[in-house]
Amino acid sequence: MVNELNRRRFITTLGTLAAALPLGASAFDFIPSPGKSFDFILLGDLHFDKLEHHDMEYIKTTYPNDLGQIKNYSRITEENLPLLMRIAKEKAIERNADFFLQLGDFVEGLCGSEELAKKQIDEFVELVRQQDFKRPFFVIKGNHDITGKGARENYVKTVLPWQGKEQKQLLSNANSTFVHKNSRFVLFDSYSAEESLIWLKSVLKNHTEKNLFFCIHQPVVPFDARANWHVFSGKSQQASRNELLDLLGEHNAIVLCGHLHKTSILTRATSKGNFVQLCIGSVIPSAQAAVTDHLTGLEAYQTNLVDLEPEFSPGSLDERKRNLTNEKPFIKHFEYANFCGYGNVSVDAKSGITLSIYANLDQKPWSIVNLSNLLKL
Repeated sequence: MVNELNRRRFITTLGTLAAALPLGASAFDFIPSPGKSFDFILLGDLHFDKLEHHDMEYIKTTYPNDLGQIKNYSRITEENLPLLMRIAKEKAIERNADFFLQLGDFVEGLCGSEELAKKQIDEFVELVRQQDFKRPFFVIKGNHDITGKGARENYVKTVLPWQGKEQKQLLSNANSTFVHKNSRFVLFDSYSAEESLIWLKSVLKNHTEKNLFFCIHQPVVPFDARANWHVFSGKSQQASRNELLDLLGEHNAIVLCGHLHKTSILTRATSKGNFVQLCIGSVIPSAQAAVTDHLTGLEAYQTNLVDLEPEFSPGSLDERKRNLTNEKPFIKHFEYANFCGYGNVSVDAKSGITLSIYANLDQKPWSIVNLSNLLKL
């Protein structure tokens, strides 16, 4: 619980805030775009994986239900991830984007030993290096990134130093913040959520920038069949959830999240103001995968969203319907579709924040949305 957080851990958690610096280019060949406007490339869950990353006896014993998933993600990693990386790089060059932001579950995890966990992360970092993006590549902690033997240890030993170099600041944990031009970015660790909330309140006391991007793996607002997969979803966490919602509304945040491998854009009202949530996934099953279950309008945000996955967790059905019912009065805009892809976010000093979202490996946008306008609903 928050009240049990001791002083030493609290100071350690705040250490990342003290080190927050404006994002520059001294560690990269690329020179950021001039002026106050900028773009960045957005990627959702990737689940980088290879069969040789796993002790299969460990999987069969500890995670038997994940064996099929591991095989599928290994196929996607081999067949489609290199294409996604190439297309994302082309889009970054086309848009003169300043950096990449990946929203967690960049690896599959579940490896079975610390050595295999390190191998998986090292190979993902090498994959990023080989792209020669010439731009920073930021990642957020996802649940798969810290799942399995040795995963948490390797996150500390490997991921934090790598991300420290990308962000050009010393990282003691997965919470971090940086300022780029007129925008503050908060990378929030939802797997130490109570501690992260304390840290977030300290960050936002110093937030004076025009825009706030709140970047998190789990959604903040439920929006599909898995309406119990959001941060602070437990009954005992409702006070923390309400505090987080009000903070995001007070600062008119743009929330960027993944986790569900679906696409959704919504506006959520709070007593302090509105925030917008965008969810995106990047586990692309094929270049021609269909866009299905496209829903738009407030009338689409109903308890029957649980019917999108009728076989999912029957025991939690009432809880998921209750979550959607409780959220519905606060939803002011809603769009949903079942597909993965990538995005480009444009921050313009005059026209505001615009999202271009691309289905699969397409190079023409599926949709272009003015997120600043959605904040004003």
